[in-house]
Amino acid sequence: MATALLLTGTGFVAAPTLSRGLRSHNSLAPSYVNWESTEIPLNSRFVTVDYSTIDQYAKNTPESKAANLNSLANYLTAPARSELAKARSVYAWITSHVRYDLNAFGNGTYHSEIDYANRTLRSRRAVCTGYSLLFKHLLNKAGVDVANVKGYSRTEDATAGQPTGPMDHEWNAVKLDGDWYLIDLTWAMTTGKLGRPNDHYFLTDPQAFVSQHLPADPRWQLLNPAISKATFDRFPKLYDAYFRMGFDGRFPQNGLIRTNDVATITFRNDADLKIVCSAARPGQNTGQTIPSSLQRKGDIYTLSVRVPQRGPTTLYVFAKPKTSANAPYRQYEAIGSFTVVKG
Repeated sequence: MATALLLTGTGFVAAPTLSRGLRSHNSLAPSYVNWESTEIPLNSRFVTVDYSTIDQYAKNTPESKAANLNSLANYLTAPARSELAKARSVYAWITSHVRYDLNAFGNGTYHSEIDYANRTLRSRRAVCTGYSLLFKHLLNKAGVDVANVKGYSRTEDATAGQPTGPMDHEWNAVKLDGDWYLIDLTWAMTTGKLGRPNDHYFLTDPQAFVSQHLPADPRWQLLNPAISKATFDRFPKLYDAYFRMGFDGRFPQNGLIRTNDVATITFRNDADLKIVCSAARPGQNTGQTIPSSLQRKGDIYTLSVRVPQRGPTTLYVFAKPKTSANAPYRQYEAIGSFTVVKG
């Protein structure tokens, strides 16, 4: 039997110290953010943050105000009385006006960051470099400190628990009221639903962010201690639903599980959940549901799976809250994937 552990101990990611203003899941965070708001909220299963006042203003920006970086930055941040409001307004404009397009990458060369940001503004198409540089330079013009961060990302289920390869991604860190926060506009766009960006990637908890992103410069992990590339390479592929559903930030670190019989994965969550899984062989695009057993003791869930075939298998794990008989139906959401190698 092989096990992927979650619990703390040597070699496990330490929970970060929350930045000033960043609330924990159990606190009564405000659900509404306006132009004057300064307290930095954190999305969780307990709180859904409402930025609608700022978002509607940004989405309805007249085209005449988007002629250049200066005029757009001035318009988007004019009503703002906080750096948080400025950052949200720029984020809302970009995610509603700039389309993700792999063809916008070209050969990846540019004369300057400003040049690339201007090209993105004119074309309204981008990949990660365009999103991060446009966000940076619009906010820089509004007096907000922003860094564009280059690093590694984990995107493929089939490579869970295995090295991620060369640097392939770019995102942002933004300084709000003296503290740094993490934003990935690209993933907000590419994982959004129903025409809306995925706000999990706006001011993401560093503990959740590092499960999918590893900056080349360790200081931009915003974690102490920082993790190594070797540790990152061992991680499973986790999805934002893992964190939205309230699973513990000390996630399983072993994405590659070797077993001769049963693979077990341990999760921590104090909510009542259903967890199921499916499996796919190398080269298969979809998984087939396979039998599994789930045991719960307090807030510890132990998922046990007997993979039917020898060799490598991608194991997909799905979860959803338990609901009463008369509650609306909830679909399962993917929370992570693991590579299981059966000897």
